[in-house]
Amino acid sequence: MSDRDPAVNLAAPFDQGVFLLHYNHGREAFQEGRYAEARRELESAQKLRPDDPDVLNLLGLVYFKTNAFAEAEVIYRRLANENPNVFILHSNLGLILFKQGKLDEGEHYLLRAVELRPNYAKSHLYLGLLYRQRKKLGLAIDHLRFAGADKLVHEVEAEMRPPAVTDKVVTMPQAAANVAPRPSAASAEGGGPTAHGLTTQPGASIGAHAARKLQEAVDEPQLLEEKRIDIAIGRKVEGASKTFTLHENGFLEINFAHSAYVKKGTVSSYSGNLKFTAESGLLGTSAQTLVKAVGQGKIFVYEKGRKTFLLDLTDEFIYVEGSNLLALEETLTYRVEPIYDNAYQRKIDTVKIFGKGSLAISTAIEPLTLRVTRELPLSISSTALVAWTGNLIATVVDDKSLENVMIGNGEEGGFKVRFEGDGVVVSEQ
Repeated sequence: MSDRDPAVNLAAPFDQGVFLLHYNHGREAFQEGRYAEARRELESAQKLRPDDPDVLNLLGLVYFKTNAFAEAEVIYRRLANENPNVFILHSNLGLILFKQGKLDEGEHYLLRAVELRPNYAKSHLYLGLLYRQRKKLGLAIDHLRFAGADKLVHEVEAEMRPPAVTDKVVTMPQAAANVAPRPSAASAEGGGPTAHGLTTQPGASIGAHAARKLQEAVDEPQLLEEKRIDIAIGRKVEGASKTFTLHENGFLEINFAHSAYVKKGTVSSYSGNLKFTAESGLLGTSAQTLVKAVGQGKIFVYEKGRKTFLLDLTDEFIYVEGSNLLALEETLTYRVEPIYDNAYQRKIDTVKIFGKGSLAISTAIEPLTLRVTRELPLSISSTALVAWTGNLIATVVDDKSLENVMIGNGEEGGFKVRFEGDGVVVSEQ
């Protein structure tokens, strides 16, 4: 006879296979924008492993995207308390509190996020929006400028101007004819809106403008509409040339009349009589998977598990790490300009892309958009670099004290890169 009391209810053993099934299904549904399904799967996974941080973080994002802010708050409060030095958790919690009108607490967590990661543009943008709502317009402008949200800066500046006097109108036609028209804000700044820390001199405007547009491509659409925390792949984005269209299901559609460049192994389908040829100028680099499609037709490109965003250049430039290049329009010019680590004969194969046209970049995980100013240079692992633009100088950092501090030290080929100047860097870690 068994010594075990049959009345005692023993907990069911943890089933790793069932947990992974729910988690993986939930993650895939989340990436494809099927949030109701993602919520069901991830809640099932959490029941099996209540303290798993990956499940909690993804479930919190699902709650946020479905406007379940109260549920998202519970999760992110827990994650932020358990991880007091992880800036992205404080930033996300601050946004969630802001969305619920809990401005004091939201400000507290966003300030902590800025303290932990001063260069992270999204935290500054959230703070700017929060201060604008609280009518602290000076503080709002400071943070919005740092975030590169030029449109919002102009709106807040307009709110700060005294109202025009309309109860008395004095007509002075002769005097008015002798008064030169007042230049607009754009013309006074030397050609258009600028971001904090970006030079406004005409000779440097190309780099500054490109830096602003790169940040907008990653951050501004979802943040200004206050709809998303991560890159907005769940929307249709059209390039200025109408060559590229990013669909809600993650497929990139490319329509062209002569040629286009696409990443090998990502073509889902195509129509037309097309010929694909390797680009000899990229051989031996991390961008050598880029092939040229010649002819007239349509290509559908898809990279499962990766996030895609578009950028339109207008006689500007951007540097992209070669393996992150997904597609290029034929009107753009490129050349490989590596960042060298001469001491150890290593390099990052960055491709300089310039001209007028559209390009697509893909990342494996949620990227960070980091503002670089003269006061705040940036050091980053070479394995984390996705793209950069602006008036920046990149140099290799040979500092042994960083070996046990920064991510990527143990990875083959990884080294530290320092950016100085004014611009934007996109990081994948």
